[in-house]
Formats: sequence, C-alpha cells, structure tokens
Amino acid sequence: MSTNGGIPAIGTGGDQPLWKQPSQSRGRLDTRLRCQVVVIGGGLAGLSTALHLTELDPNRDIVVLEADRVAAGASGRGTGLLGPRVGPPISVARRRYGDEDTRALYQSSEHAVRHVIDLCARHSIACDLTRATQLTVAADAESERAMELELEAAQALQLSIEEVPASALPTRPGQYRGGLRYPFAATLDPAALTTALARLAEQRGVRIFERSAVRRVEYGTPTRAHTEHGEVTADRVVLTLNGFAAGLGPAGVVGMRAQAAATHPLTDDELARVGWLGNHSLIELGQLAPYYRLTVDGRVIVGGGAVRRGVHGSSVIDRGYLAAALGLLHPSLVGLQFSHAWSGPIGMTLDSVPVIGTPNEHTLVAAGWCGHGVAMATYAGLLVAERIVTGEPHDVALWWRRRARSVPTSGPGGRALDWYLARRTEAQANSLGNRVFRQFAATKAARAAGRVNTRR
Repeated sequence: MSTNGGIPAIGTGGDQPLWKQPSQSRGRLDTRLRCQVVVIGGGLAGLSTALHLTELDPNRDIVVLEADRVAAGASGRGTGLLGPRVGPPISVARRRYGDEDTRALYQSSEHAVRHVIDLCARHSIACDLTRATQLTVAADAESERAMELELEAAQALQLSIEEVPASALPTRPGQYRGGLRYPFAATLDPAALTTALARLAEQRGVRIFERSAVRRVEYGTPTRAHTEHGEVTADRVVLTLNGFAAGLGPAGVVGMRAQAAATHPLTDDELARVGWLGNHSLIELGQLAPYYRLTVDGRVIVGGGAVRRGVHGSSVIDRGYLAAALGLLHPSLVGLQFSHAWSGPIGMTLDSVPVIGTPNEHTLVAAGWCGHGVAMATYAGLLVAERIVTGEPHDVALWWRRRARSVPTSGPGGRALDWYLARRTEAQANSLGNRVFRQFAATKAARAAGRVNTRR
C-alpha cells in the first residue's frame, strides 16, 4: 500500500520545520587561524563540546566550523523528544552485551536526559522544556510481545521502566494493548536549545564560523582543517558530524532522512481529547512506527513512517502516512491540516549504539545518535570535553569506541540497504493502512448504532 495513494495528503505546510530558525548569521572562515581545539559541526554535539570545554577550562581557545548554519542539520530539524533508551532493545542488548553493560548503557541514557534538563536550568535556556514521561505502546500482537520482553529485561536489571496496563493508558479504550512508561523524559524546542548553546559558547570566547564546510583534515601534530576559503590549525580536532560523517568520520555512521509534521494549534475541544500528550509523549513500538508529542502552543507533532538514505533535502517523504497516523491518534483529528511538514537528517549505526571516542591521539568523534540526539548529542559534548581536559570522561559506556561496524553504502551493498529501507517503509505503511481501515469501519458501525463517543 502506498500511503500517498489510498490516504489523502492533508495540509498545506511547506518543507520547513516547526521551529524558528536562527536569525543571527555568522561569517565564514576566510583566513588562517590557530587554536587549541577545532570542532567540526555546529549542532548539539559540537556546540555542547565547545561550551563544556569553556566551563572546564575557561582559557581554552576553541573554533567551531559549520558547513551551513547553526542548527541547520538534525539539531534544528528534529521533533524535540528528550528521553532515555539508546542502543538496541534491552532484551536484545542483554544477549549481546551482558547484564552489566546493558544496565550501564540504559542508565547512562537517563544521565543524558538529566544533564540536558540541568543544563537548561543552570543557564536559563528558553527552549520550551516541559517535563513529560514517555510512553511506548503496543498496537498489535507482535509489538505486545516485544513490550513483554522489554519489561522482563528491565525488571531483571532493576531499571526504572514501569508497566502500564491498557486500561490505564490515557489513549482511547482499546486503542493499544498496553505500554511502558519511562519517567525521565521531557520535550523541548531543539533549534532553540542549539542556538542557545551557540550563544553561550560565543559569550565565553568560542569563535563560530558558518558556511565553512571542511573539505579536508590533515591529522598530525598539529592537525589542520581546510575549508574552501580558510584553514584552522589546532592541537585537537573534534568531529561532530552525525549523519554527515561520510568522508571525515567516524566510520560506520550512515546518514538518513526521517520525516515529521506539525498541526496548527488545536482548539480547546480538540485539546480536550489529546491534551494528555503534554504530559506523556507517545511512541508506538515497532520499526518506523508513528510517535506523537504536544508543543507548548498546543500543536501535535507526528513522526515516523518513510525513511530515505542520504542526508540532503528537506521535503517530507510521505505526507499521507503522517496524516493517517494523526487520524489514528484520535478520529476527531482526521482531516486536520498540517502547518509544517519536513524531513531532517539522522545518523544511524548498525548496532544502534552511538560512537564517542578517540580514533587517534589528536582526534575525538561523536556521532550516530540513532534518533536520540537531543539527549545523547548534548551529553556527548560533556564527555568529549572531559576527555580533552581531564583525560577521562566520567561516564564510559558501550558507546565509547573508535568506530561502528561498517555499513556498505555503495554498489550492491548500498542497493541492498535501499531495498531493505523500502521494504520496511512499505511494511509499516501497510500496517498503518490496515489500522486506518479498521478504525474507519469501527467508527462507521458505531455511528450506525448511534453510540459514537467523540469525547474519547
């Protein structure tokens, strides 16, 4: 099933994210500079690194090079979900890594959430940060079994993940088979957070250059980063390119595009039906399954569905899927227009674990957030800064490594990857389409019987 066919595309929103993009424009690098640390990438990870370096060592001379503009990549095009969970499902991670490393990996992801919340409070960052739990929910028998395995693993490791019976979910009765609650979570405006980190870093003396794509890096003592119009010589280089890592590193991070859309602000009547999203972001279990959150001005953001390999482009991939997913959240939202619909780059690894580490004595890398970049990328900046200043980060989990396992992106391997992504996208679209049909049939039958309750 193609969701652009059977389900009408809704809304007139363009291909720009909901978040206000930075108004400040910074100059490009057009000279030769010398510094102690050059950070390549002006997103959350790079700017967090720069800011934390200034906090740990106020005299450290730091330059940030951004190919486009601050927050132009994933950091300004995400959906603003701040939550734990990194790596494969806990049940899978236990078999792969053992209990001790799996527990440490999950608990470190909770530390990442707390770090972002504390950072925003400490610096009074205005990014609409709202404390809210995350609910992962099971829509069918397959995802229900996955939920049960996850709960069993979490209980065995004594992790702070709570079971939520179907009857206790805030969704409509019968909509889901049950869920899991992750208490350490929040939502925010990722572009506002990113631009705030840039402003704070500049106030502490960090020099940030935009439109300064790095073409080549000469590693050594010192290291040189070359742009089209300038050059930076530094003692250390930090690569924070995430999905744009191809060519510079780290190896094993594959760039993809994921999509999302936002409604216009809901009416009071509509909010009465789905306003609980302000306290509980909702994530359906399953690959490419839909997820939802509420903004402070009462918009529903919906993501999931189609993904594409490659990081360039901002067009929404399958608007029809997002419209269908919105209607599944509540029948009253069927036909509701989107004010914004867009896609943005993400960095994925084969094992779903990020890469933070030191490929050589002069270089540090931080990338591969696998959709959890708000928490993990910001937290990685602290860990990288600690490694540079003190020699040892305080939190060394499974992600502390030089590279991820390589993924073929050209030739037969690349075509196989594209085939896999297309099949997963099609399977998720078919599943969603079947649910839309069942909801339509149930609603029609209920109306015929005169017992539709639109309040739920």
